[in-house]
Amino acid sequence: MSQGSPDNRITPYRKDLAADFLKETVQADKYVPGSRYQVARGLAPLHGVPDAHTALVSQLLYGEIFTVYEIRDGWAWGQAARDQYVGYCPIDFLSPDIFTSTHHVDALSTHIYAEPDPKSEPVEHIYQMSEVSVADPTQVKGFVQLVDGNWIYGTHINNQYGVDPVAEALKLLYAPYLWGGKSCAGLDCSALIQLAFATTGVFVPRDSDQQEAAIGTILGDDEVPQRGDVAFFPGHVGFMLDDMHLLHANAHHMRVSIDPLKDVINIVSFQTDQEPLRCIKRPSPAEDA
Repeated sequence: MSQGSPDNRITPYRKDLAADFLKETVQADKYVPGSRYQVARGLAPLHGVPDAHTALVSQLLYGEIFTVYEIRDGWAWGQAARDQYVGYCPIDFLSPDIFTSTHHVDALSTHIYAEPDPKSEPVEHIYQMSEVSVADPTQVKGFVQLVDGNWIYGTHINNQYGVDPVAEALKLLYAPYLWGGKSCAGLDCSALIQLAFATTGVFVPRDSDQQEAAIGTILGDDEVPQRGDVAFFPGHVGFMLDDMHLLHANAHHMRVSIDPLKDVINIVSFQTDQEPLRCIKRPSPAEDA
């Protein structure tokens, strides 16, 4: 990306089409206002091009808002409200009906049911930090009813946030690695960081380079890494658990694992000509809380 050009990961801009709020900043053939849609499936894939056989760039969680600027051949091109990520999502995963969020899922995953009965057939499998809209908090057999008439188990959702992103990230230990994934069913390194912070009410960018720019302050040479510090490598990121161990989602083990920091540095050094450990940053108090 040349200096001054928009970051297409977070800018709804193509040469032929752009969001109307970009009229003063980018040149496009056409500008449109966009329409708000809501993710209506447990995990919605987001691709860089309208082709399901290409690599994921990210995923959208149930209940997320996605502003759509174009619908063509079954694909919606737009931007996620939560982390501003831009891409193509199959329109079948989205709904124009918007339900205002009241709670988020704080279990790793759960099911939505048509009836308040665990023996009934689930209508959707949803994941941590998915957004739901509760119609009535009164529990029926442990379930609460959603605005759309379906039911979800009451203790699997919350309208309060946690306080410790590392503790939340540790719940995902051994979850499989998935490039572009954002759930316990599969996630990548930056999604682990993003999801862990989100459980504490702190929303950080999607990719590791964006997170490096946004999170905390760099440790000085005389400062010892501690639990909760975030280590950045070329194209990679993880949480420090202490001064020597890293929690990270990685393609080396194809899962979320805990590894000695020195081992990770050695592995990365064989994959890049850059400095293998770019920096370690300490989140600000607002990011910790």
